[in-house]
Amino acid sequence: MSERLPLSWLVQASTFNVKIGEETVITTVTDREAMAISSISALKSELKTPDPFVGIDVVNNGDLLLFHVKNRCLIIQFNRMMLLDYLTDIPSSLQEFLLDKSITFIGPRNMSQMSIGSSISGRSSEKIVFNRIVDVGYLSGKLCRKPDLLSSTLEELLGRVGIDIKKPVISEGSMRPDWQSSSVLSEEEVKYVMYEVHSCYQIANKLITDATSATANLLLF
Repeated sequence: MSERLPLSWLVQASTFNVKIGEETVITTVTDREAMAISSISALKSELKTPDPFVGIDVVNNGDLLLFHVKNRCLIIQFNRMMLLDYLTDIPSSLQEFLLDKSITFIGPRNMSQMSIGSSISGRSSEKIVFNRIVDVGYLSGKLCRKPDLLSSTLEELLGRVGIDIKKPVISEGSMRPDWQSSSVLSEEEVKYVMYEVHSCYQIANKLITDATSATANLLLF
């Protein structure tokens, strides 16, 4: 069982270098609270801009909780972590991260105030909430001033902003029906599941960088 392994071993076993699009993303997958806390601290250390943003996604009502910052991705097997570590409350460091007033979380469509902590085998009725979360389609529509982007698919948004990321193809029958069932995810599964959070982050990064540059150029005149 993963909860019996030393933390240093888990760090080595749980780190993937995932090639997706033109980027290699250092990805950590964990079902341990201590490792999740350490990884969140590492992500926060990368947030050095005045208005920091983080890519976010949730899979299967909290089986997986994903964060993306620059070339790093954290995949928390959230429901499994709550069960294995006998947690009845959401870890305070995770809740503080999500409630940080300086951070904007950017995710796929229909990401809003989500209750991903309410169906964890009856262990907790507490809800995970965010201080600020934005749909990447809304962000794209606002910054590009194009209303049609509000209803665009993720693939359409990638094309409109000029980012070439192909959705990973996973072999038939290899996708697990229950992400909570095992502490071990294959590299193929990791790449597949992080596609949306990686795409959301890359779209946001390009749009915000372009908007900031345009504003700076206007101030020169």
